[in-house]
Amino acid sequence: MLYTTFMMNSEKLTNESIGSLLLDVFQAFGKQDRKIRDYGVEEPLFHSEIYTLAEIKEHEGIHITALAERCGVTKGAISQVLKKLEQKGLVSKEKDARNQSRLMLKVTPKGEIAYARHLEYLNQFKHMVVEVLGDAPNEQARGIKDFLTKLEERLSHN
Repeated sequence: MLYTTFMMNSEKLTNESIGSLLLDVFQAFGKQDRKIRDYGVEEPLFHSEIYTLAEIKEHEGIHITALAERCGVTKGAISQVLKKLEQKGLVSKEKDARNQSRLMLKVTPKGEIAYARHLEYLNQFKHMVVEVLGDAPNEQARGIKDFLTKLEERLSHN
């Protein structure tokens, strides 16, 4: 019984330390990801701007309400970001031919450049993960993938 209790406590401490380490990784990633970056379009973009631009690019013709829902913010907040993106010449608004009261959002050629640079940044992160994993055995990599998948599912449902 004492051995079982010790093993449970030991395992709990290990799991808690993994949780703490993972929170540290999330914080470090958040700091890195939220840095103002140069995406090759004359002026740097904030985190909210590049991620909004990416949503527009990946859902060409999306309207403001749907974009706000996808980004998890209010229409007022998304309108402020869109105003900045328009001023920087990265997105444009066009009236929806099917519903004149709606504006469809599109990425401009300048916005395409920023989006391509954003994809390069995301690929650099993926390559860093590949380097860190190195030659991890398939079983270990599968375990990490399963853990991260379950964690993401739980976070998505909160």
